[in-house]
Amino acid sequence: MGKGIIISAFATCGKTYLGNKYKNVIDLESSNYKFDNSELINISPEERKGTSRKLNPNWPNNYYDAIIKATDQYDVVLVQLKPEHFDYFDKHNIKYSIAYPNLNNFDEIKRRCIKRNNNEDFIFRLREVFEPYYEDSIKRNYEKFYILNDNMTLEDCLLEDGIYLEKK
Repeated sequence: MGKGIIISAFATCGKTYLGNKYKNVIDLESSNYKFDNSELINISPEERKGTSRKLNPNWPNNYYDAIIKATDQYDVVLVQLKPEHFDYFDKHNIKYSIAYPNLNNFDEIKRRCIKRNNNEDFIFRLREVFEPYYEDSIKRNYEKFYILNDNMTLEDCLLEDGIYLEKK
């Protein structure tokens, strides 16, 4: 494992924003690894979410390999929040932190989804997993658990925690 920290963050916490703003941060958008997106090259990753796509046969190992490799190249590696990823991290003794919106804050999540052009199916699926994923997350072997209140972003949490973010 490299020197970079892994942060598994729920949707809309600001992973893409951080990856675009800071050169020592990468957002490993999982759909680039999970699906064959070759027929959707003119559609943004956010607009693809919630659509039917062909599964990549190398998933999820290609994603885990990319996460491990990224810790050698970046200080902060941002990944999708899913229970099966925690299973992998825990099984392989990989340290990670979690970022999660406050459970009373789904309206903010929905607002962010709409702003970034996610479709209704995606928003509906997020709503279905919002509390169950939280319940699963708090039982995990994480190093830090960041709670995003109100309109906070992951950037706010990392800066507050003293994590160095290097602007592009």
